Amino acid sequence: MDFINLSTAISVTGLSKRTLWRRIAEGVLRTECFSDGSAPQPSHQTRVALDDALTISLLSWGVDDRALMVQADAGLAQAQCDFALLLLGQAADVEAVVWLRRAAEQAHLDGMYWLGRCLIAGRGGAVDRHQGVDWVARAANHGHVIALAMVQVLYDPTGQMLDAAALDAALDGIERRVVVQALAEAARELRAVSS
Repeated sequence: MDFINLSTAISVTGLSKRTLWRRIAEGVLRTECFSDGSAPQPSHQTRVALDDALTISLLSWGVDDRALMVQADAGLAQAQCDFALLLLGQAADVEAVVWLRRAAEQAHLDGMYWLGRCLIAGRGGAVDRHQGVDWVARAANHGHVIALAMVQVLYDPTGQMLDAAALDAALDGIERRVVVQALAEAARELRAVSS
């Protein structure tokens, strides 16, 4: 049986720590017992059964997401970023930013990029353009292709005058352009190899 930290269970379920402790007290959410068989005291270090957390979750999860949650809980940056993107897709922006920050602080390029985008747009909290631009620039400095394409707009005086929604829309446009360009290049390479 897989166990995850209570802080991860908060993200998985969409429920508060207080509600999760109530579910633990009711026996709905099992905890990992200590080697002496005693129950844990309330803390974020408490580990709960992932299957139980998924059962009471307010969010929707796929079959493959279970392994991802275990890996994110274990501290793997790629899994933390991917988990955050799943949370963003379910409008759990506050929790998503927490996981993006964890990945970004491990120098994960996509984590840095997406954390920057969330901060610029105000997803998961107040708009923080300065810190958001800083994270996107860090990703660009390490070679993140989409972030590289955005840096010019982010530092351009015209881009700095845009409100958060307009800037986010402009960055979405840049991202689409870079992705379409990469797909077109990949298609050309496939045609060249197959001919």
